[in-house]
Amino acid sequence: MVHLWFLWFLPLTLVPIILHLITLHRLRTVELSTFRFLMDSYIQQRRRVKLLEFLLMLLRTAFVALIILMLARPMTQSFHWLTGQGGREVALVIDAGAAMGLRSGGTTALERARSAAESLLNSLSPDDRVTVVVAADKPRTLLTRPASEKKPILEAIAGITPASGPANMAAALDEVFANRQRATRLACVVTQANQRAWEGLAGHPVTQRIGDDNRLVILDVGSTQPVTNLSMTGDPPRAGRSLVGLPVILKAVIAHTAGETPVNTALSVFLDNQQVSQTGISLQPGQKTTRTITVTPTKPGVIRGRFQLQDDAFAADNVYHFTLNVDPKLKVLVVTPAYPPPPAEPPDLFIRAALASPLEARTGATEERAIAQALDVSSVVYTTLTDAMLDAADVVLLSDVPLDATLGTRLRRFVDNGGGLFVLPGPAVDPVPYQTYLFDVGNTGPFDPRKPHNLAYLPPVGDPDRESLFQPFTAIDLSHPILAAFNEPGVEFFATARVFRWFPINVPTVSNNGEDRPRAAVLMRLPNRTPMLVDMPVGEGRMLVAGFAATPDWSSLPLKPEFVPMMLRSVAYLRRAPGLTSPPSVQPGEPAPIYITSRWSEARAEAIDPAGKSSPVALHRSGTQLVGAALTTEQPGDYLFRVQPNTPGAPDRVEQGWSVNLQVMPSDFAPLKQERLNDLLRPAKVVYLKGSPNDPVFAGELSRRSELWRTLIIAMFVVIGLEFALSTLKPDTRKPEESSGLDSRSRWASLFRLPWQVPVQKETPAGQAKNTWPRSLGSDKR
Repeated sequence: MVHLWFLWFLPLTLVPIILHLITLHRLRTVELSTFRFLMDSYIQQRRRVKLLEFLLMLLRTAFVALIILMLARPMTQSFHWLTGQGGREVALVIDAGAAMGLRSGGTTALERARSAAESLLNSLSPDDRVTVVVAADKPRTLLTRPASEKKPILEAIAGITPASGPANMAAALDEVFANRQRATRLACVVTQANQRAWEGLAGHPVTQRIGDDNRLVILDVGSTQPVTNLSMTGDPPRAGRSLVGLPVILKAVIAHTAGETPVNTALSVFLDNQQVSQTGISLQPGQKTTRTITVTPTKPGVIRGRFQLQDDAFAADNVYHFTLNVDPKLKVLVVTPAYPPPPAEPPDLFIRAALASPLEARTGATEERAIAQALDVSSVVYTTLTDAMLDAADVVLLSDVPLDATLGTRLRRFVDNGGGLFVLPGPAVDPVPYQTYLFDVGNTGPFDPRKPHNLAYLPPVGDPDRESLFQPFTAIDLSHPILAAFNEPGVEFFATARVFRWFPINVPTVSNNGEDRPRAAVLMRLPNRTPMLVDMPVGEGRMLVAGFAATPDWSSLPLKPEFVPMMLRSVAYLRRAPGLTSPPSVQPGEPAPIYITSRWSEARAEAIDPAGKSSPVALHRSGTQLVGAALTTEQPGDYLFRVQPNTPGAPDRVEQGWSVNLQVMPSDFAPLKQERLNDLLRPAKVVYLKGSPNDPVFAGELSRRSELWRTLIIAMFVVIGLEFALSTLKPDTRKPEESSGLDSRSRWASLFRLPWQVPVQKETPAGQAKNTWPRSLGSDKR
């Protein structure tokens, strides 16, 4: 009963009985001259009246009872898969994928799943044993309790929250049916039934293990209304550390992943929870757009940022997190030969001018000015260079520096440990020490050009006094970061620059399937294909090797406008790798690795999640580096690695920010049709229901009961029809003599006559029409 208290009105069924008793037919005394024909007619009429009145009383009593039952709304068991004897093993699988947070009709799919699970729990036998399994990226069994202990089961279900990725329904069902139980197992899966969660069942062996003695029920609580959703992704910042005042280019990718209508929204950019920009966006269904956003950090340290869209049906994918690891200044050390006496020009004049000139220019590129503002440039003669100076530097520029074993070993160790080195030769450079101590450590023999694995300077070529030998720059790689600023259609940069004397560069190669390929990137060449600028990774650092000098004695390039942006971008590109590195962004549940420089022999590391909870990171040595990983990355947001090096000369603490971002796909919201679901689970037999707990039909099926209101209404109409028929019965038209000759069956048929059975009139011998029906015993006519 839905409204059990209406049964208190059942005593009203006594009203027709009381009225029947009050209005019983009383006999009246009639004075007649004769008793002829009256005895037979009295007996028949008395029986008929008593039976009719009794039947009418029953029908009126039933009518009142039916009205009370309709108001009470009785229920009956109807859903056969929940019925049966107790003692079954019931597995309640709750889909906790990220898409269960999709909101429609004012509730999320997970909220509807909780309500459906509660209704299901109320329908089970107290002897059933319930196991609650959470289907996320990895299935988790929360608890196993008898169905009678509803409180802990409902508390466990209420504590389920959407995961940051799609549910693995194949693994969840495998968890349920991995071990067969003696009792019949009933598995009820409450899900949104989206494609990405269920497609993993294709060909999975769990469908063979379900068997005929188990039953699988899918309760689809997905939205029945159209849902519109935008998802936010992005390209994380380039791995490494930014600089104060140096613009960082980011990309935000917005996709229309669900819905059939256009959407207008706003994209906001936040840095440390402060909004710095906002722009409007309009998307058509299925459209994806990319917005390039430039942010400029104004302080050093870890800056937490995010792209954010306006709220929609699925708020979890409206935010993309990123972190900027910002250093205060980029320390540049220019190493030169001994300064000549005046009026000769200092050997670092043109290098320092190129790195500082944007600060003095009133107009010019904003990016060059930002890079120049972030630089801390100092010069030192090569004979006074110390290890402490190299440890403090991010980038070292060699300008016409003679090299020996001591200096070459220091510089090579600087690059191996993550530093950036830009080599610019000149008249004081001897190719052999460079090849022996800097370029090709371990090969101390004379340079052999027939060995292509060596990076080396060849003897210098050209004559500054013979203009006919001057060479232009060709084959410029405009896709490289230091030259990308010159990639403008219709503009030919470096066209007037000439090199007067140069060192040809031998580029090392590696054999791949019988073909020798360069191990270094050649960025500039001469017309005869001689490399003039080479980029090559060395150890943990990087090295740019130029064949031209940084003075106008050997080249006109230092006098050209292109020299300034090329040097600024080269310095920014070569900056020292940080002491620790990590990917700028990972997906939920994906390990986030951390790499610690070989300069630190020992270190301790910890990972801090968005809630501020710290967890230690186990480190082990891989080659020369310390390597570890943060394993707890389920929650999207901003994370932090904190490392304490236990090495003399290292900083006390180093921090590196990174992020976890949800990767949303259109299949996360695409519904899975029942036919496809049956195909995925074949040969298992599946009971599929779709609806919400607020749907009366769905709620009735979940509660294994159905209301009897249809049956009660039909019964009421039957009662009304019978009462109408009985209340309009008329007496029989036969004479007592005629009716007395009837058999018993005919006598009972003669007791009732329907309204359309018209009395028959017969002619008397005198020729007069006379009604053969005797008058009622209660007639007033005497």
